[in-house]
Amino acid sequence: MANTKIASKVFSSVSKVYDKFLEKFTFGYIHKWQSELIENTTVKETVLDIGTGTGEILRKINESYSNVYLIGVDVSFSMLKLAKKKLPSASFILADAHNLPLKNQTITNIFFSLTFRHLNYKDILINLKKLLKEEGEISILEIPKPSKFIYFLTMFFMKFIFKPIGRLIFTKEEYDYFIHSIENSLTVKELINLFEKNGFKATYIEKKLFGLLVLAVFRKES
Repeated sequence: MANTKIASKVFSSVSKVYDKFLEKFTFGYIHKWQSELIENTTVKETVLDIGTGTGEILRKINESYSNVYLIGVDVSFSMLKLAKKKLPSASFILADAHNLPLKNQTITNIFFSLTFRHLNYKDILINLKKLLKEEGEISILEIPKPSKFIYFLTMFFMKFIFKPIGRLIFTKEEYDYFIHSIENSLTVKELINLFEKNGFKATYIEKKLFGLLVLAVFRKES
């Protein structure tokens, strides 16, 4: 699904209200879920957060792991400015996730918080595996494509229940972008199969909200 220009435009336009939107949209649970993902990850020396946004995942990691080197990547300069204010000690890079200016085998951990579904899955996994050191991990917090019934409920909530809140913050084009990204998402089974086919092993899978959200950690196999 990756479209860097659209993504940059959308996320730059909502950068100042993005944290507030996530808190309202998840009823504040986003912080608990992100913390749980971090707790179930073997965090080591060099962490890369792709689609870092305002740097919230990195901020949480920094609270528990003060000796790791933190790198945040995003296509939105506006987001990165907010992230730098939130976490001055981290390094931030304006870049497309599919063209990262990083050397191979230099990263121990890669995080995605509600950003993995925006990417071209097959293309990016090949590159991410090269970036990771041996036994490096990719940790994902994402909205998977659920069963048909749950998918219907998700779309119902997105298009009718949450839309009034969303439209207070986003334009129609911006809100529709998020809905289309959910339609592009993978089921949990498809996500696991994708990583296993590319040389990763699932070490943690936890569904939340009756399958409306998943926390997943995959370890690179030698």
